[in-house]
Amino acid sequence: MISHLWQLCLIVLMLAGLVCTMIGLITCVQWFRTPKAPNDDSNRINNIMSWWIGLTRPDVMGKAYKAFRQDVMDNINDVEGSDETK
Repeated sequence: MISHLWQLCLIVLMLAGLVCTMIGLITCVQWFRTPKAPNDDSNRINNIMSWWIGLTRPDVMGKAYKAFRQDVMDNINDVEGSDETK
């Protein structure tokens, strides 16, 4: 009985680790893929910097972008409201 519980715990931990690893791999692929025109290769550094600033200093992102200052429901309502005016 206890051995089955340990096996289940290990499976859950392995799946959680796999999810985290996949998120990390997707992030690295997005950082290093070739940027679309009119961007040049130096935009990769900007991409990494903006990711790091967003991760470590969300207040900076809030000052820069209105969507980061609002509640998620306010963002959805803004989008739905803009669709109705068209």
